[in-house]
Amino acid sequence: MNNIDIANGIVFQKMEISKESFEDRLICQKKIYLLQSLGTDLGYTYNWYVRGPYSPSLTNYVYNNLEILSSNDFSGYSLSSSAENNIDIVNSLLEDKRADFGIASWYELLASLLYIFNNKRSWKIDEGDNALFGALIKQKPQYNKEQCAYAFGTLRKKGFIQLEV
Repeated sequence: MNNIDIANGIVFQKMEISKESFEDRLICQKKIYLLQSLGTDLGYTYNWYVRGPYSPSLTNYVYNNLEILSSNDFSGYSLSSSAENNIDIVNSLLEDKRADFGIASWYELLASLLYIFNNKRSWKIDEGDNALFGALIKQKPQYNKEQCAYAFGTLRKKGFIQLEV
């Protein structure tokens, strides 16, 4: 097992990554996207797909390696303190989930908003929250402006989005 597998194994265990159901796989994609956006780079590239940011290479890696990684004992290894902190931040997003969201829909909204925000030039989105929320709702009409505002506020509060001065 190489260092990448060990790092992925630790991350997957700490983030409780699963591939059992479609929702589990969706949550995996969104959690890893959010983690990487904080600076913990696991090497997965993302593009936009129907349910938001998606990494084909992460899907492939999880399908081929999750069983062995989730059952291994990595207690002899550790991540950097910044990676540990970033995992805690992503996991803590559940504390802000309201009752009108399922876990998968909450992570989907957060990751999708962040993806569009981080790629607003290529999406040709003007500055301002209304343009961002409108672009998301056009792609994902199951969400409304108030839900977007709440999720965006959560992303700001947790440090995913820095206020521009």
